[in-house]
Amino acid sequence: MIHRIFDRFVNVYIIEREDHLILVDAGLEETCEKIIEKVKELDKPLTTVFLTHHHFDHTGSLRCLREKFPGIKVVAHELDAPRIGEVDVKVKGGEVIDGLKIFHMPGHTQGSIVLLDLESKSLFPGDLLMEENGRLKEIPQMYSLNPEENRQRIKELLEIDFENLYPAHGEPIIGNAKEKLEELVRKLFP
Repeated sequence: MIHRIFDRFVNVYIIEREDHLILVDAGLEETCEKIIEKVKELDKPLTTVFLTHHHFDHTGSLRCLREKFPGIKVVAHELDAPRIGEVDVKVKGGEVIDGLKIFHMPGHTQGSIVLLDLESKSLFPGDLLMEENGRLKEIPQMYSLNPEENRQRIKELLEIDFENLYPAHGEPIIGNAKEKLEELVRKLFP
């Protein structure tokens, strides 16, 4: 089960496993309270936080979460880890941790990662792309370190086997996410 927590303009997601919880991104500083509430409601220990990249709207509540859940492991790409500062597990891409396969997809930031939940075939693209009015779009180029590289990565997502897409910005796309991605790629690469 995947639970979405929305705060102002950004989503974080809690993946519910049989006996524990995994958090994808840490949102804004004030997102912490919403995350704590949801963890209490689900009544399972939060064990791991995966950070898709170092931007403040994805790492904002990290310090607060560490205080509330002292045992949590923070996972991020080794290239973004220095900007985050509190990373326990530095990944390169290709690893599978807790049922999540990690893909290194630089462009938005050097250490941007995309996560695939192997169990539910759900993709967490971080800020590689976003959803707006039922369609996928690339993140506005001014926010990406290397917009051209980011665009190439969007195309590479087609090689991943997934059904659902849980973007950091916009609504999740359940079931036909691959088709929506194909539409976007056709638009970006006419």
